[in-house]
Amino acid sequence: MNASKTDFDAIISGSGLVGAAIAIGLADAGWRIAVIEPTLRSQEAQPSHDGRTLVLNAASLNILNAIGLMDSDLSPIPIDTIVINRLGGFGHLNLTAKDYVRFIGEDTDQTAPYFGKVIVASALGQAMLKRLTAHPNVVEYCPERLVSFQMYPSHVEVQLASDQMISGGLLIGADGTHSTVRQGIDAEVDFFDYQQSAMVFNVASSQPLPHTAFERFTPQGPLALLPQANGRYGVVWIDRHEMIDTLMSCDDAVVLSKLQRRFGTRLGKFSRPSARARYPLIKQHTPDVTQGRVVLVGNAANTVHPVSAQGFNLGLRDAAALIDSLVDTGAKSDTSLADMAQRLERYQSIRLPDQQATCRYTDTLARSFAHPLGWVRLMSGFGLAAHAASPTLKRRLVRAAMGFREPVSSLARPYLPPTRPIS
Repeated sequence: MNASKTDFDAIISGSGLVGAAIAIGLADAGWRIAVIEPTLRSQEAQPSHDGRTLVLNAASLNILNAIGLMDSDLSPIPIDTIVINRLGGFGHLNLTAKDYVRFIGEDTDQTAPYFGKVIVASALGQAMLKRLTAHPNVVEYCPERLVSFQMYPSHVEVQLASDQMISGGLLIGADGTHSTVRQGIDAEVDFFDYQQSAMVFNVASSQPLPHTAFERFTPQGPLALLPQANGRYGVVWIDRHEMIDTLMSCDDAVVLSKLQRRFGTRLGKFSRPSARARYPLIKQHTPDVTQGRVVLVGNAANTVHPVSAQGFNLGLRDAAALIDSLVDTGAKSDTSLADMAQRLERYQSIRLPDQQATCRYTDTLARSFAHPLGWVRLMSGFGLAAHAASPTLKRRLVRAAMGFREPVSSLARPYLPPTRPIS
């Protein structure tokens, strides 16, 4: 749609999955939203709307349900069992959702409990784009790019690559790991390069185990297999850049053979692989994500290692908490700088502990299981064994993995269970 004026309650730079979720949530609350997106609106072009397999934990499912996206045809596959182990070493952990039914809660529409659901990123992206395009409170600037911005006491002024200027009461940086908005506020970043890449594709299995997800830790990096429809599994294969480069250039038969050796035969024989994509892996934590009328969310604020599938779930919790912080009293673009700063400070104080804990958790897993020293990998195995033996540690692990680390946003709470321990 075309804008009749360039004055918005909020401007969102980036309409990937996290940016789009924020746009929908704020627009549903009556905010006038401008969305700036440099990539053409097509499933093939949008980088975050590709064929990756997304594991949505319970909190994320509640958030998407609250903004009206779980009614879409996403074909989610529930996960009721998680198998975690080490290649060539001890340490094995099995988590079954029915053992935590009073802990993780039950969706009233489900006949059995689950830890989360698996969807394909492209399906969720298509549902989000449909909502954005049709929403009367959303103006899309696409393809368009934020070049620079200037903060004033009453608003933020954004210059676009087309030389057009737009203004809003708030600028939300949802523009990914290489965020222009983050660079514009010169935010300090805790950065680490894992010297690894993730290769992502999916395969058919001759002996699928319904609703079961696998994560296998190897000295080279973790390997995850995530259940999809029709006996297929999404594969996230992490290794050194050089090895992933080699695998990307191999033919399908070689890749299937190597996958079979690394994973084993528990799912039978793998076949019919999809196209492969690769992503370099880094950790990037921004302790201070707000400045004036600017806030960073999702990968623009925190990029984490994909082990344990926490990245997108962390970004959705950012989105839900920001919506909570902004719409609780209905104030919009006429909010004073002091009031906006207070709202954003509240948002940051709510989110920082979860962001720090998630970054620390994924970083520890990624480094310890692939550490070059054998004794460090051995201690990692002891850690898995300790969790397997301790119901208390298991419950703590499950609750954090489900996205219910306090404080929990209102959008994540519809099916939030009691916090009391299981008797």
